Amino acid sequence: MTTWRQQFGTYSVLTTLLIIFVIGLGTSAEAYEVWLTDQSDTAKESGGFIYIYDGAALAANPTTTKPTTTIDVGGDINTFCEAATKKAVRRPHMLLFTKDQTHVIISFLSGQVLIMDAATKKPEACLSMGKNVHAAWPTPNQKMAIAANIAEKKFIRIWTDYAAHTFSFDPEKDVLNLTAFEGGERPDASPICPITEASSKYAFVTLRGGGLLVVDVTVTPMKVLATLDNNQIHPAGCGGMQIGDTMYINSGGGWPIAPLSYDVYAVDLSSLPKSVSAKRISQRDDQFADSHGMAAVGRYLWSADRAGNNVEIIDTLSHLIVGSVDLGTDANKDPAPDLMDVSPDGQYVFVGLRGPAPLTGNDKTVNNAKGTIPGVGVIHVDADGKVGHYKGQAVITNMKDGKETADTHGIAVRTTGEAPKK
Repeated sequence: MTTWRQQFGTYSVLTTLLIIFVIGLGTSAEAYEVWLTDQSDTAKESGGFIYIYDGAALAANPTTTKPTTTIDVGGDINTFCEAATKKAVRRPHMLLFTKDQTHVIISFLSGQVLIMDAATKKPEACLSMGKNVHAAWPTPNQKMAIAANIAEKKFIRIWTDYAAHTFSFDPEKDVLNLTAFEGGERPDASPICPITEASSKYAFVTLRGGGLLVVDVTVTPMKVLATLDNNQIHPAGCGGMQIGDTMYINSGGGWPIAPLSYDVYAVDLSSLPKSVSAKRISQRDDQFADSHGMAAVGRYLWSADRAGNNVEIIDTLSHLIVGSVDLGTDANKDPAPDLMDVSPDGQYVFVGLRGPAPLTGNDKTVNNAKGTIPGVGVIHVDADGKVGHYKGQAVITNMKDGKETADTHGIAVRTTGEAPKK
């Protein structure tokens, strides 16, 4: 075993302590933020919160760290969106950053997609997707955002020019009605979560009733190239993560068709555009389990079990389950982990923790998404992603009439391009 003296030479006690301190800080060369949405109302049947944390501070001490910025969606953002779409915004559900980290796309269950400058926090566009928009995914090439309207079973392509600050879609050319793909073992084609692979050509759209559509989003009209049914992909997945040449998809609970469901699938990209195939690599059919969020941590896939209160770790080379991280603590015995994202240096995973009043994705017959204390949990990553150690959580709150109404959902990490704070 290599000793400290062999590795560093002879140092004074003070110098040695300094070395230990510097190593403990990590090696991230860039500062980063953690953004979190709270879906609970801040105005009459509208609003919500967006919390922004200093990432390094949150990672170092989650229990005492407060947001650096808190945005009440019921204020200026609501005014901006009402002027553009003629209705108030409600339920900030998902948020995702562009590849260059300059813009954030926030989807509201009230039907709007908000595009905002991430540095200035100023809104640039608010577009109506109809009755509902569950998620809007910015493509890696930054030319499009693809959106899922569950209520009206529509898949929508938004054209994005961030440099010119122009964002638009044509209802005739950029909307795909998915009811045409229903029938038999694909009974409900309401889109849940859309994601594109690295080339920004193919979108993978999970369906409420089970199954998968692979859509070429680069042609007009958009074209469904390959399909899977509900035997091949179970209902209501909302996880999508590409690692290498494989797209990982999940299925999850929270809907009457599947109050509880936990499956993780590996979708082979090599046969596109001719066909697509999926292999189930994890399942918890005999457990109180609900698969929701995913993250790529090195070569490992981390999959959150919202009902089981843990994160499963899968080796993407062997597709073997190599471990898990239990998030239950004495301080929060039912954290209900949801979506998650990874720090730029890969040393921390941040996961949204649901509260006692989940507004979305919860089937009250089983309470798969019901937690105890809403907020964001912090997991320290070890062994290049094979192991995780839970550090604790930062708490959010929105008390009304003596009851906690805060409900965490969207979470994403943004690199600011600045040097980390000392």
